[in-house]
Amino acid sequence: MVNRIAAGEVIERPAAVVKELVENAIDAGADHIIVEIEDGGRALIRVIDSGGGIEPADLPLAFASHATSKLVSDEDLFRIMTMGFRGEALASIGAVSHARILSRTAASDSAYEIQNRGGAIGDAQAAAGNVGTTVEVRNLFFNTPARRRFIKGSSTEFGHISETLLRIALAYPSIHFSLSHNGRASLDLPAASDQERWLSAWPDEFREQRLAVDVRDAELRLRGIIGLPELARPTAKHQYFYLNGRFIRDKFVQHALREAYRGLTEPGRYPAAILMLEMPPQDVDVNVHPTKIEVRFRDSGRIHGLVHSAVREQLLGSDLTPAAIPMRSDARDEAPRLEMREKLAEFFRQLPPTAVAPIAPAQPPQPALRAFAPSPQPQVISPASILARPSIEPPTLREPSYAPAAPAQSALPPSAAIQLHNSYLVVQSDDGMLIIDQHALHERIVYEDLLARLNRGTLESQRLLLPEVVDVSSTQASLLEQVQPLLAKLGIEVNEFGPGQVAVHSFPSFLEKLEPGAFVRELLERGEQELLDMHEEELLHEVLDMMACKAAVKAGDPLTAPEIEALLARRELVDRSSNCPHGRPTTLRLSLRDLEKQFKRTGF
Repeated sequence: MVNRIAAGEVIERPAAVVKELVENAIDAGADHIIVEIEDGGRALIRVIDSGGGIEPADLPLAFASHATSKLVSDEDLFRIMTMGFRGEALASIGAVSHARILSRTAASDSAYEIQNRGGAIGDAQAAAGNVGTTVEVRNLFFNTPARRRFIKGSSTEFGHISETLLRIALAYPSIHFSLSHNGRASLDLPAASDQERWLSAWPDEFREQRLAVDVRDAELRLRGIIGLPELARPTAKHQYFYLNGRFIRDKFVQHALREAYRGLTEPGRYPAAILMLEMPPQDVDVNVHPTKIEVRFRDSGRIHGLVHSAVREQLLGSDLTPAAIPMRSDARDEAPRLEMREKLAEFFRQLPPTAVAPIAPAQPPQPALRAFAPSPQPQVISPASILARPSIEPPTLREPSYAPAAPAQSALPPSAAIQLHNSYLVVQSDDGMLIIDQHALHERIVYEDLLARLNRGTLESQRLLLPEVVDVSSTQASLLEQVQPLLAKLGIEVNEFGPGQVAVHSFPSFLEKLEPGAFVRELLERGEQELLDMHEEELLHEVLDMMACKAAVKAGDPLTAPEIEALLARRELVDRSSNCPHGRPTTLRLSLRDLEKQFKRTGF
């Protein structure tokens, strides 16, 4: 009965059985592990390993509760180096199934087997078998009908098993793992390099869009791969975190990774990452939960800082500009395309000569497409000059805080810049062309400028001659109390004015073109849904995001040639220029090779 109760916590579903048995095989020193499944694990789970095996005299203890060969003394519990150590798994599995262990050591002439039928353990008997251990689990939960009824369909349970085995395999690239379901091979991971094994967990399109991470901090080491911001997905499916070879879920590591990508991915999306953390076992407690997926760090702040700084430095030190990849037709699309081409050609062949209109001469450029060529003697323009137009930027950002810079540096050669539809800038690059979203890029520039100014002190503000009164709800009033100190640092002074009302007394000078009351109202309305549960640092970034968005040039704003040149020059001076503060890309790259392929200049 005790073992059945323990099984309710340790053995949730067939995938949990696979996890426990595979971890035992790893601890046994196996270099090849085979997992065979039938009916999603309900009918059969068989794990075969090439490890050291179990001595015949120890076989009866394999199914004994809290019996383990992985701990020798009390002190071992505080420096755990093995995957398992509690001694609960086999006892719990045997209590709710028909289990059999067949094992042979290298020093033994024959193998021995022992069976456990729902807690009734037999005697060890000689049998035929290779060196290593085979564990069979049949009729899982046969004596716990409530738990068996909650097992999902065969394909669903096998999906959990496949994901569980893959998660374990990522941390052990030197071990060959194979998985089959109902006699059909499903997963085969031969021994490989670290990076090759890690990439097996990601789609093929991620392969060329990754960055390697490998840093050390005294006795800590963090290594792995991270995806470019454009690979972020709506779920955390492609995130894998490990501690000393054990897959874990930890809120500090998750938060550090999310903060490292802040401003590079859109809100609500999760970056792809596989991170392996190695540290002394005495600095972490893995004995928190029977599944051993939760851990407690002695110094969680240090772990958070290591993950955040390592990932952030790698991202900031790389070119994150995404490629504008044209659509590539595959073999399935080729036949319909050729058929359509033939139909069009036949149509034009049947037309009389007078029906085909001559090609009209080129027309002057329309207002939506304006080209700006550099002058013969380039004028040196301050990067802050783009902020000089009252319709675009405020006076407070016009102070000479940046050294003058000539437009067209190394990344942007001195060629004509084109503004498309008063929203996008097109410039030539060394290997093709760049397409820039003027609003997104300027938003990033303003955001970084605001952040730098805020680090130096409170933002400059203008006292309003007459306060602007804003109606607020009770929730918004509570939110105002939470963010009021932050707003004061940003130069926004807002106080209670009466029942259900607040008054805006001061407002940042650089937002002089905005209505203070409307800005505060929108901030509180957004905050009512998004900001209440945020930490102070997260609140700061959210408010700065909003301020930068309001202050930046908009899509549809025409820019003069000097403003375009200054904007492109500032792009080279600001960090994280590849993405706006909300995570959207500011720039797309179209390579010369992609252009030539589209114009059929390189064959295929």
